[in-house]
Amino acid sequence: MNLNLSVTQKDPEQKIFSSSYASDQVSKISEIYKEEHNISIWERKLDSKIVESAEKALIKNPELQFSEIVKPENVKKTLLEKVDSDEETLFLNNDIEYIVNVFCNLFDLKQIWLRLDAINEPMCPRFHTDSVKCRLVTTYVGPGTQWLPHDVVNRSKLGHGNQGKADNKSGLFVNKKDIKELDTGHVALLKGEDWVGNKGSGLVHRSPHKKQNYKRLYMTIDFLDFYLSIYKIRPSF
Repeated sequence: MNLNLSVTQKDPEQKIFSSSYASDQVSKISEIYKEEHNISIWERKLDSKIVESAEKALIKNPELQFSEIVKPENVKKTLLEKVDSDEETLFLNNDIEYIVNVFCNLFDLKQIWLRLDAINEPMCPRFHTDSVKCRLVTTYVGPGTQWLPHDVVNRSKLGHGNQGKADNKSGLFVNKKDIKELDTGHVALLKGEDWVGNKGSGLVHRSPHKKQNYKRLYMTIDFLDFYLSIYKIRPSF
């Protein structure tokens, strides 16, 4: 699958760190390669058929927890076997297959770790960074991931630095308006602490906080080596 994702080369003299980039063009998600970006967002609007397909998948599988190592060529087959083979979820499966191809093409990968979860409460309620190179996130149903721009974060207040205080009381950020949120359907690449040269600049993010009925269908894609580091499995390929 040729997705024509061009990678823009950065100026080697440029040392500005960690801003965001957003575009309605999927090809521009490659901006994550620039040193100054720690989040790159494809601001797409989900097709109504994908929305309907995702909502039906969530209704049929309200406790769905899908976690598999997949290849671009077998991801759809795996979804049909382990999630749902119903025709009603066809558009969702097709979209997931496309996004897996986008990620693998962008980073020249043959396999990735794909997760698709039904969520009824915040999985990660506190702001944090991840010890990954880069993670793709998207939400098919419900609110999207929340994040903080690099220049508004007091990173000394992350983790134990919050001294037991809530994020909005610890001094991690000044104003509630500083919190950004992905829309449903947006596809984002979140640069982590393990991206070369990005230590101390991983994107600060959390699960969305909402008072209303909390139902999400949330997808993440990670590099295979992150999965292997967690489960201490030697690759067999």
